[in-house]
Amino acid sequence: MKKFIIPVLALLTLASCAKFDEMNKSTTGIALDAAQPAMVFGRTLYNGSSNDHQRNFNLNDDMYAHYFADGLGWTDYWRYNAGWGDIFWRDFYTDRLQEYWLINDLCGDDAAYTCVKAANDIWNVVLWLRVIDRHGDAPYFDENGAFAAGKGTTLPYSKVEDIYADLIKRLKADVTALGNTSGQRDFAKYDFLFDNDWNQWKKFANTLIMRLAMRYGKAETFKSDFVAAANGCFDNPKDYARISCDTGVWGDYYDRTFNDWSNTFTNCDLLSVMNGTNAGYTTGVVDPRRAFFFLPGTAEATAGNSNWDGYPFDYNSDTKDGIIKAHGGNKSYARLNMYDVNGLFHYTGAGKENLSWCYGSYSEALFLKAEAALRGWISGNAEDLFKQAIKASMDEIGVFVQRSGGKATIAAADQDAYIAALPAFGASKEEQLRSIMIQKWIALYPNSVEAWAEQRRTGYPDYASKVFTYPQVSASSGVNVGNIIQRIPYPQNEYNTNAGNIPSEFSDYNAKNMEKGISWSLNGAGTQSATAAPKNF
Repeated sequence: MKKFIIPVLALLTLASCAKFDEMNKSTTGIALDAAQPAMVFGRTLYNGSSNDHQRNFNLNDDMYAHYFADGLGWTDYWRYNAGWGDIFWRDFYTDRLQEYWLINDLCGDDAAYTCVKAANDIWNVVLWLRVIDRHGDAPYFDENGAFAAGKGTTLPYSKVEDIYADLIKRLKADVTALGNTSGQRDFAKYDFLFDNDWNQWKKFANTLIMRLAMRYGKAETFKSDFVAAANGCFDNPKDYARISCDTGVWGDYYDRTFNDWSNTFTNCDLLSVMNGTNAGYTTGVVDPRRAFFFLPGTAEATAGNSNWDGYPFDYNSDTKDGIIKAHGGNKSYARLNMYDVNGLFHYTGAGKENLSWCYGSYSEALFLKAEAALRGWISGNAEDLFKQAIKASMDEIGVFVQRSGGKATIAAADQDAYIAALPAFGASKEEQLRSIMIQKWIALYPNSVEAWAEQRRTGYPDYASKVFTYPQVSASSGVNVGNIIQRIPYPQNEYNTNAGNIPSEFSDYNAKNMEKGISWSLNGAGTQSATAAPKNF
């Protein structure tokens, strides 16, 4: 990956939502036509990933996916801070969408920009998923049924399923557009995702189609789209969508929140699964991926703690002073592997960081195929594809760290030994889906946005069998005791400026809206219990 070189694009300091009509007016003395699509794309890639990560995602999705634990004693209770959780929505509607339309305008009808426009569209789809998979219905279509969000007009809320259909339609058009790359302009040094490899962009688009199609798998609405995309998706361990961090510039990713500030820690549920000791998913062997993800704690272990345990999800189950000995990684609990060149979170400040934002992978494509085989969408054996996906997860980690100087890989014999120790794949489809989804949860790490969505969609990893620990729930939580967080509330600003368009079931901002599921989640608009076993078949 290349080191980020983000230009000072003062001309792209976009207007607030109250000044959309002034969007094309430069306030800097720099003419708008001096901007280049590549430079704007670099901005939207970087800011779409990095802006205020801690408050956008670490204190929400990271915790809800049971990947991390909060050292601030806040989200472990499943409380919600609107001043934090509203940020991504705000930035998306006021900045990212404007950048999307600006790139399209700058490209115009020039056929040489066809691939640039397709990649811009694919990235916009990624960001849309982060809005609707977290919040639900959202402003998207205009009165004529055209995608118009970000163009400066107030829009009604569109149904998630309708937005999904349009996103798949757009991705299919992007795949077609990327079919002819002759004579195409590129992003120069600003494509931080795929370095102008149009075939990778095409594979990524197909993998996203599979993801979206499966999310609505219960209705089989997009089954044919899945089948078509499966022939052109990520297909080897070198296929991964990651944006490598540049820790030479300011950010609040894990180099800050974990290493510098001690605000976030490893999660006890994930570590127990990696250790092979989880009560609901016991293997008895250490997952070979653990060495890439984590290192043991360095401080004196607390009672009953092996230094490989994760931080208790319930903050009050131990005193903070008894758990955290000091800042800077001197912890009695397992740490993120930032200190070894083979670590998935390693960073050097030289532009080759393993520390990265994750958006898609070969193993995800294989897990999607395993589930598709289980549901009868495609031919093939679900268990065989499941095992291939686990191996792919292990292989792609080695491939990724080697690109920045790491040397470690997971030997085939170690992969086979781990797979042999797994709990039985299951006799019923429900049991088999559970096996697929628990391993998919591990493989997605640390892509918590996708992991949390998949947990809500299928209920796995589950609370009923104690794979996940149900946290203590405070009175100020967005859910009632016994239910889990299903969505992030709409921003307060929407209630202030667009209340008439907010779906009626969410008209009361103070209601327990966080336990009302997205339409594709396991129990739809109802609740998902932390005690009842999931039921998908």
